[in-house]
Amino acid sequence: MNRRRRRLVLASCVILFAWGPVSQAQDKTRPAPPGKAAPTTTQPEKGSPGQPARPGPAATQPAGSGQEAAQPTIQAPAARGVVPKEELPAAVVSEPSQGRPVFIVAGETFYCVMRLAPDIAGNVTFTLQHALEPEIRVRLKAESPPSYVGEYCHILFLVPPGTQTGLYDLEIRTNTATHYSRHCIKVVDAFKTRFRFIHLSNMNIGDPTAPDFDDMLPKEINLLAPEFIIATGDYTEWARALDDPSSWKRVLKYFEMFDAPVFLLCGAQDHQASFTRFVASQPMGPLDYGNYHGLLLLDHPGNPIDQDYDQLQWIQTDLKKNRNKRFNFIATNSDELALLDIWKENGKLDQFIKEHRIRMFITGGSADWDFREFAEKIKGLEDFHYLRTHESSTSLRDRATGFSHYRVIEVDGDQVSYIYPDDNAAEKLEYSIPTGRLRTFFDGVNDGSADHVNVTIQNALNQAFDEVHLWLRVAKGPGEGKPAVAPGRIVQTLDAGKYWACDVAVDVPEKGGVRLTLARSASMLPPPSPVEVGYEGPALWTFTTKQTDFGMTYCASDASARLKLTNSGKTPQACWPVIRMNGGQLHPDRAICPRMPLLLEPGKTLEVPLVLNLRRVSPGKHTLQVYFLEDPLNRLRTFDITLELK
Repeated sequence: MNRRRRRLVLASCVILFAWGPVSQAQDKTRPAPPGKAAPTTTQPEKGSPGQPARPGPAATQPAGSGQEAAQPTIQAPAARGVVPKEELPAAVVSEPSQGRPVFIVAGETFYCVMRLAPDIAGNVTFTLQHALEPEIRVRLKAESPPSYVGEYCHILFLVPPGTQTGLYDLEIRTNTATHYSRHCIKVVDAFKTRFRFIHLSNMNIGDPTAPDFDDMLPKEINLLAPEFIIATGDYTEWARALDDPSSWKRVLKYFEMFDAPVFLLCGAQDHQASFTRFVASQPMGPLDYGNYHGLLLLDHPGNPIDQDYDQLQWIQTDLKKNRNKRFNFIATNSDELALLDIWKENGKLDQFIKEHRIRMFITGGSADWDFREFAEKIKGLEDFHYLRTHESSTSLRDRATGFSHYRVIEVDGDQVSYIYPDDNAAEKLEYSIPTGRLRTFFDGVNDGSADHVNVTIQNALNQAFDEVHLWLRVAKGPGEGKPAVAPGRIVQTLDAGKYWACDVAVDVPEKGGVRLTLARSASMLPPPSPVEVGYEGPALWTFTTKQTDFGMTYCASDASARLKLTNSGKTPQACWPVIRMNGGQLHPDRAICPRMPLLLEPGKTLEVPLVLNLRRVSPGKHTLQVYFLEDPLNRLRTFDITLELK
């Protein structure tokens, strides 16, 4: 959005505010940056009734006994002469929160910051509850006695060594009440240097074309198992204009459907005045994943960053402190890249970007970037990426298509990739992924009552994905060990009482599918075929367009490609290979293989030449996929091939 467009938006906002009810709090929605007035980082004078500060060294000493540390005693606000502020309802846990989760390695500590509601007093237990398997619970150990500032309480907690990796809710329980901070802690065994994360853009729920959040988004994104998700705001359409703080409850409930930590930014349409009461202790802040560092900023037409001096100072300080990270990135609601203008005015922009290792600038928006808007701002910047993602709902705002989209950002060391190779593209855009093409189909229940579960993953996208994940459950059998899966691998097995809960990973090729079975024992899995598959031929297939005498257009290649089928078993094998490429089926040369199935003698090899005719060709990297029709799991053998169309 250019500055002229922004002024028009601001003018329309003024009209809306004049028409609809607006609270006084919304006229003062620009917060101070981290370190100024945030609940977790301010340093008020002793006895100040303001927002809480993290305890100093004296407050972080271990409690007197193990029992005291495990179950701290919390003083009610009234006992200290403090009257909690209740202008708006608020979350009990300020940090870590659902909108600002934290990554923790088991055996390490984190700070919990609580707003002391009237029912938080006396002996209080703090527990991690597994987000996918609530019966799996880990009691937290307090490493410090409670420290108080106003209506807030700080406690340092230890995540016990041996805690299973996964996403957790933080449960706070008293004798009379239970409170949760959902999906706020991700326990990891190590930080990866090869991983993926997701960007979700504007949603504008409440628009006539987007009456509700799209439940297809979490289903697909959960399959991709991102390390984290960044959502850049504008979740609802009218929350700010109608002064509706309760909209955050609806937003947070939706994001509970995602099986990954979600970092939420505040957008121009969102109820900014209540963001710090419901979502996070600050509307801006850091995102740290291992040696990768992100800045989540408050930058939208209602709070332009070029008019927010305090936030700019915090950004400068933060980048200077983190310029030795593997790389840094920035996320904002505004797509105007105003920070680049500011840095350019202050000196050499390219040198600043390079010195501070800023690799990506991720923004909100309603359409994928067209490589033209704001292109001058990033011209000449080396290895710098501007990411703007299509509307993440069915809303038809701006140039949105009515299909929800999400962007998958693959990180491999210092490198990033994030453009979906849309083979139906009508124009040049920085394409994100449309929903509806990556789905699962279960044969039976997945609640842990069955001794096996069958599932098919369909990927109709023009992009393969390594490490697609499924959370599967099978009943325990008497005297049996842990469950087994085919194909794929079991990443984690949790004992959920009457059943096993398993994180199963499998690679899924583009325009194809994978069938797998998780069973309570390996003996229940169908055995693989003893026929081995090899490929001989070029890695590049060049196609030309041809036409039949009756007018059908197709693509043909004269590349010499063939499969080698070897029977490694001790008995004759009848096999029916199914061969797929780019969503279409290839056939053997009928002069060599006139009929199916093929019969292979033990120890013998059969060469199967392929006829390379396809109805359509999408240039780029693809996967030659081979499976046997007689295999109930259709286990895939895959080979990397690049297609070219002349």
